[in-house]
Amino acid sequence: MKLHHLAIQVTDLVAAEAFYADVLGLAVTRRQDHAVWVDAGGVIVMLERCSGGPSDDDWSSAQPGPFVVALSIRPDERATWRERLLRHGVTVHHESAFTIYFRDPFGTRLALSHYPSESPAT
Repeated sequence: MKLHHLAIQVTDLVAAEAFYADVLGLAVTRRQDHAVWVDAGGVIVMLERCSGGPSDDDWSSAQPGPFVVALSIRPDERATWRERLLRHGVTVHHESAFTIYFRDPFGTRLALSHYPSESPAT
């Protein structure tokens, strides 16, 4: 398994892009209204806008800083990984079409992702 992406929440996308792209020299690979993605040597760093204030939803914290560390999996491994997590008593907090989100025993947000590969048929 290898690192798939690191998501960092920021309150100012323009300033974040200026720092990561201009200062650090990381190539911008994607721009969205709420996010800018940069390439850090084959690892996606997702700079995602947040409000910077408290959040009622513990999973989608609005606090700036590291948000999630995602490890890369293949689409055909998704069900096996979900079952493995549950078998070990790990709570799956959220799932998207490409990613399973959970926490380590210390509260760190982790994910298993196969983006941009196709989602497996459900």
